[in-house]
Amino acid sequence: MYPREWNRDVQYRGRVRIQLKQDDGNPCLPQFPTRKSVMLYAAETIPKLKTRTQKMGGSDQSLQQGEGGKKGKGKKKK
Repeated sequence: MYPREWNRDVQYRGRVRIQLKQDDGNPCLPQFPTRKSVMLYAAETIPKLKTRTQKMGGSDQSLQQGEGGKKGKGKKKK
């Protein structure tokens, strides 16, 4: 893996290189014959990750609590 941008967080990398086909032209894994099949699999499985589901549950509660207390402020006097 190599990062998409150098100044970003080390945990989150931007690009991943994978080998789809062997030297003789046969797919390495029969379930992923094309790039599109790999992308579709990733798109299905990423939302199901533990880190994604835990963050979604906690953020909903914090948003609901924060909305009730918000009030509009007027312009500041200089």
